[in-house]
Amino acid sequence: MTPAEPLMIAVTPGDPDGIGPEIVWKAIQSGIQEETSISMLCVGAREPFEKLGAKIIEAQIGSLVPPKNRKNSVWLLPAPTQSKRFLPGFQSGWSIETATRIVLRGQAQALVTGPISKERLQKGGYRFPGHTEFLAHLCKSKSVTMMLANDTLRISLVTTHVALKDVSRQLTRAALRRAVIHTAEHIENWWGISQPRIAVAALNPHAGEAGLFGKEEIRIIEPELKALRKQYGARFEILGPLPADTLFAKHVAASPQQRYDAVVCMYHDQGLIPVKLLDFPKTVNVSLGLPIVRTSVDHGVGFDIAGQGLADPSSLLSAIRLAIHIAKNRRG
Repeated sequence: MTPAEPLMIAVTPGDPDGIGPEIVWKAIQSGIQEETSISMLCVGAREPFEKLGAKIIEAQIGSLVPPKNRKNSVWLLPAPTQSKRFLPGFQSGWSIETATRIVLRGQAQALVTGPISKERLQKGGYRFPGHTEFLAHLCKSKSVTMMLANDTLRISLVTTHVALKDVSRQLTRAALRRAVIHTAEHIENWWGISQPRIAVAALNPHAGEAGLFGKEEIRIIEPELKALRKQYGARFEILGPLPADTLFAKHVAASPQQRYDAVVCMYHDQGLIPVKLLDFPKTVNVSLGLPIVRTSVDHGVGFDIAGQGLADPSSLLSAIRLAIHIAKNRRG
């Protein structure tokens, strides 16, 4: 693709029985394609869009040429309607797999994913605990880091979907190193921020209080951060381990110029609670460590409100805009 050619974004709506198709349709109706001069290829089940009354332009996988008149229509590569397994979960998994391969081949420049049910995905024959692990498998990536970002805060995670009692066991120096390096490198390359400031949250209250409340800071976090500073200190600044109960309050109270460029958190809720509290509707999930650009909504499938016209497309719109921003930075 030459710099003059427009970007193409592959979008998977997620579970066909959830709110994903509705927010994709609302995003299209908002004029996001005309606003950003992109083409959106939707890869997913056809039936939900038919129920929404959307005009469908069917795509052919062998020749993905964007339609000239795409306004108020869904350019759709439809998922199969037959499966020996649970159909909605199969369609969700097929869509993710197909869209990822399209981006890997360079036919699209970014992947934006809608919400899935992990349980239904597995019932459909895709034995992965979530998007991140599935994408890592498809892209043959040895390690991936989950980041959530909005205009106020970017957080990345050392451990993700594990029970709280298992966090300490999975918190290793290698896992911490992976998360810090992925975070710093992607802040540099995808957001275009030179010499980023990366804060690292402690695991225990008061950063362990010199071992009184836990020794993970002494045994794992502090030695690894010291090694990272020695190796990468010229490229990015690493601060921590910082007590998490004050870290985020100080970050938000600071001026935008004085805030951290990202915060590395030890476990899921340590990072997701503050980032979603600050701006849940516009928070975006970003996968770091993949060879492709992938962003996603930060909310669930919303089965309880599906089909009622109540779904808010704000997170999807933010995910699309961020994918475009990153894809342009990579192209540049």
